[in-house]
Amino acid sequence: MKIESYKTEKLKVEKDLNEMTKKSDLISWIRVALFILIMGLLSYGYFKKIDIFYAFVAVLTIIFFVIVKLHSDIELKIKYKKSKIQVYQKYIKRLNGTWYDFKEKGTEYLDENMPYLKDLDIFGEGSLYQYICSANTIYGKKSLVKHLKQNDYNLDYIIKHQEAVKELSNMQDFANEIETLSYLTKENKKKNINKEIKKFIEVCEDETPNQVKLNKILMIVLPAILIAVLALCLIGINRAFYFNVLKVVIIINLLLAFLNMQKSTSILLPIGDFYKNIKVYENIFKEIDKQDFESSYLKELKEGLNKDGGSLKAIKELKKIGSYIDLRQNFVANIILNAIVLWDFYCIDMFDKWKKSYGKNIRTYLEIVGEIEALISLASITYVRDDYTFAKVNECDDLKPEIDFKNLKHPLIKIGDAVGNGITLKGQTCVITGSNMSGKTTFLRSIGINLVLSYAGGPALASEFKTSVMKVLTSIRVEDNVNKGISTFYAELLRIKDMTEYNKNKMPMICLIDEIFKGTNSADRIICATEAIKKLSQPWSITLVSTHDFELCNLENDDNINAVNYHFAEYYENGEIKFDYNIQDGRCVTTNAKMLLKMAGIVDEI
Repeated sequence: MKIESYKTEKLKVEKDLNEMTKKSDLISWIRVALFILIMGLLSYGYFKKIDIFYAFVAVLTIIFFVIVKLHSDIELKIKYKKSKIQVYQKYIKRLNGTWYDFKEKGTEYLDENMPYLKDLDIFGEGSLYQYICSANTIYGKKSLVKHLKQNDYNLDYIIKHQEAVKELSNMQDFANEIETLSYLTKENKKKNINKEIKKFIEVCEDETPNQVKLNKILMIVLPAILIAVLALCLIGINRAFYFNVLKVVIIINLLLAFLNMQKSTSILLPIGDFYKNIKVYENIFKEIDKQDFESSYLKELKEGLNKDGGSLKAIKELKKIGSYIDLRQNFVANIILNAIVLWDFYCIDMFDKWKKSYGKNIRTYLEIVGEIEALISLASITYVRDDYTFAKVNECDDLKPEIDFKNLKHPLIKIGDAVGNGITLKGQTCVITGSNMSGKTTFLRSIGINLVLSYAGGPALASEFKTSVMKVLTSIRVEDNVNKGISTFYAELLRIKDMTEYNKNKMPMICLIDEIFKGTNSADRIICATEAIKKLSQPWSITLVSTHDFELCNLENDDNINAVNYHFAEYYENGEIKFDYNIQDGRCVTTNAKMLLKMAGIVDEI
């Protein structure tokens, strides 16, 4: 069972983490002890005037810095292990149905002009995005949103992405590693990570040299003068005079650094902020570079990381520059370095040279990582479920779109609870009747959400799934708007109008309408629904309508409409209402509202 496998792997990592934490704590105490010993020996040697103690201090200081480096490396490994645990924990929660507390919900991506996003739970609380999102970088989330939000697909796009996701479905170790590494960017981020990365890319893409020619000359001449004067002072030639010259040069250097501080900071700060994630991206680039992809799209993405010298070379050089810039964070070091070698000028000059070679590609590199994160997110369902397939998608050449599936399930329903259903439609209208709570709305949403997944290149929760490329239009979760003076009924009218307007294009489309015109009285509802369905019932349209109005079932007898009836039903066991959630041919012949009134305790007898 997959959940046991994830739990086992998680326990292994937790055991490693526990051992590393103990080791880190021990080294931390050794660091403290060494520091105290060094200070003690230094003080003792100074006051007792025993020079040999200084040699001991020098050796211990070297050991101290080696231990500091060792401790730093262990802390990085601890962060990595914690990140890995989070990845495994997310898969466990997907499997046991407790994933609703995932922080990434995507509510901000809902769009009132794209109502299917809310109707089908693509974004928001308890959404598909919340369930599958494995992306941790900004570009990863943006890319996943783009795939799920797009509603103007073409067959080439779908097949290209589907092949990539299909390949990634067999590369879970790689997927886990990318998610683990990208999770570290969340651990390193500040409050305004979006703003920081945007500013960093702007600085990289600005082709204007940051360093003026005069500063380039000064950064060479002044440090050279300083070193020459310092040498003369040490030799002892006119020491008093050259010592004063030395002070003047230092003051000039500090003055230049101070006068250029604002500009230098605006250039170097974004690089310094991004420096925290450079090592993470370097490891991600390495992981991608190791892979021998087979699908054309994944190959294309990998090649994109290798253009113009390659992402690995670019990030290694940037890491070196970033380490120099990072020294500015230390106030004392910043003053000393600028006083001696005009450090800010030196860092800017190095960055200008780097920018000239790689600056224009950095956005592309980050976007490629984001795209791979998005594809992994689409593949994530395959890592927790076995009841999936990849849709066979066609272009609908005869202008009669089709949808044909077996054992179709809703991906957001807990594994083991979802019931699979099948149906075949080709340019038809389907009227679905059934009792309350019998599964009509869930069935419509199951179709819609699996279409969105399949069109994005992801898997469908079905044993078989065949579909044409169609525009997805929905009227399911319809709400009134008090501020705009729109009632529920009028809001639904606007949804249906959007469908009829798109219908005029004679382009393949699928309309999913739940309890059509439920916001008005039954007499008007039947008339309005009949006319709306007739309007939508065209060869290039598949229309599925759920309703409690049995009169709409008579549409299958209309020669002008290619309509069929399906229904869901309930049964009773020991005085309790039960549902099997299986779709059946024909119209519904039962109702359950009265029984539900009684079961809810509203009435005793009817």
